[in-house]
Amino acid sequence: MQTHAVNGALAIGIAQLLKLPFQAASLLVLPRLLQPIDYGIYAMIDPLVSISALILNFGISQAVIQAPGLRREQVAGLFWITIVASCVAALIMLAASPFVADFYNDPRAGWVAATASSFLILTGLTNIHEALLNRQMKFGWVAMISAVSMALGFVASLVAALLGAGYWSLVLGFAVQQVVSLLGAWLGVGWIPRESPQFRGLSSFYKFGGPIMLADAATVMSRDADSILLGRFVGAVPLGHYDRGNKLAIVPVQRINTVLQQLLLPILSRLNAEGERYRFAYLRVIRQLMLFITPGVVAVGATAPVLVPFVIGDQWAPAAPIFAWLTLAALHRPVSMTMDLLFISQARTRDYLIWSAFSTVTSLISFVIGLRWGAIGVAAAFALSDLLIRMPALWWWVTRRGPIRMSDLYVSAAPFAAGAVAAFAVVTALQVLAFPNAFVQLALSASLAYLVAWGVAALFKRGRATMADSIRLLQTEIPRFLRRRKQMSSSATG
Repeated sequence: MQTHAVNGALAIGIAQLLKLPFQAASLLVLPRLLQPIDYGIYAMIDPLVSISALILNFGISQAVIQAPGLRREQVAGLFWITIVASCVAALIMLAASPFVADFYNDPRAGWVAATASSFLILTGLTNIHEALLNRQMKFGWVAMISAVSMALGFVASLVAALLGAGYWSLVLGFAVQQVVSLLGAWLGVGWIPRESPQFRGLSSFYKFGGPIMLADAATVMSRDADSILLGRFVGAVPLGHYDRGNKLAIVPVQRINTVLQQLLLPILSRLNAEGERYRFAYLRVIRQLMLFITPGVVAVGATAPVLVPFVIGDQWAPAAPIFAWLTLAALHRPVSMTMDLLFISQARTRDYLIWSAFSTVTSLISFVIGLRWGAIGVAAAFALSDLLIRMPALWWWVTRRGPIRMSDLYVSAAPFAAGAVAAFAVVTALQVLAFPNAFVQLALSASLAYLVAWGVAALFKRGRATMADSIRLLQTEIPRFLRRRKQMSSSATG
C-alpha cells in the first residue's frame, strides 16, 4: 500500500509540476487581461454548476471506488442512469436560466447559466469512468488528465481573453477542461458500455452514495453560499475581488484534497478492516501535509498586502484583506478536508451527512453575519467560525468511532501548530523592514516561515519523527520508483 501511495503521489506530483506553469499563468496573466466584474459574473454561476454536478453524481463515484466487488453489467447500469439524469439536469438548468438572470439582476448571468447547462451532460459522461480509474488506482493516468486539461483550458481562456471575450473566456476554459477530462477518462479506462445494463441490485450503490451526495452538496453550499449572497446583495465587482481572494487562499487546499481523494480513498477503503494499519497510514499522511503546507499558508497570509498585487496586479489590491482572512481557515484545512475520507472509507455515511449539515448551517450563519461589512466581513466571519467552531467540532465528531482517536489528531498537530504560531510572529515582524522589491520580500518571508516552523517542530519528538519519515520515504521509494521505470523502459525496448 505504501508503494501504491508513493507511486501515486509521485505521478500526481509530476503532474502538478507540469500544471504549475499554467496555474501560475492563470493567476498572473488572466487577471491582468480581465476585470473584477468578469470574475464576478462567472462566480455567480460557478456554485450552480458545482452543486448540480454533485447532485448528478449522487455519490456513485465514491460507491464504485468503495464497493468490494463490481460487475460490468452493474457499471453499465450506473452509466446509463447517470446519462439520463445528466440530460434532465441540463434541461432544468437551461429552463431556469431566465430566473438566474432575475435573481442577480444581471442578464449576463442568465446567458452564462444557459451555456453552462451543457457542462452537466459532459459531467454525466465522465463520472463513472473517472471512478473506475480511481478504483483501479491508475493514479498516473488521472494525474496526466488533470495536467493536460488544465493546460488546454488555460490556453483556451488566454486566447479568448486576448480576443476580448471577457467573462466568456472563463466559461470557454472550463468547457475545454471538461471535454479533455471526458476523453482522457474514456481512453484511460478503455471501456465502452456495450453490455446489457443491469439495473437490479443497484439500489445498494444509491443507498451508499445518497448520504454522501447530500453531505457533499451541503459542503459545496456552505462553501459557495458566500458567492451567491455577495452576487445578489453586494454586486459583481466586490464578488470578483472576493472570488480571487478565495481562489488564492482556499482552492489550492481543495485541489490538494482532490488529489488525496484520488490517492487515499482506495487505499483506506482496503485497510478499513485493519485498524492499526489504517490508523498508521492516515496519521502518517496528515503529518506530512502539516509539515510541508502549514508554513507556506502562514507565509502567504502574513504577506497578503504585498503578495496579491504582486501576483495578479494592483487592480486586485482590494482582494488582499479577503485573502488574508481566508488563509486563517486554510491553516487547518489540509488536514480537516481529509476527514471526509475517514467517513467514506469507514462507510459512516450517516455521520458524514450530520457533519455536513452542521457545517452548512454554521457557515451560512457566518456569511449572513459578515454580509453587513461586505466581502471582507464575509471572509472574516467565515474564517473565525471555521477555526473556532467547525474545526474542533469536526475533529471530535470524526473520532467518535473508528481507529483514529481525537488525541491522535491533536498530538500529531501540536508540533506544527506551534511552528505556525512562531512563523507568523516572525514573518509579520519582518514586514516592517524595507526591501528592494516585492519579490525579495516574498522570497525571504517564505524561506523564514519554513525555517522557523520546521525549527520549532523539531523541538517535538513527533515533529522530528515526521521529518525523518520524509527523508526515509525519499531515500527508499524514489530509487525504487526509478528502478521500476528503468525496467519498464528496458522491457519496452527489448
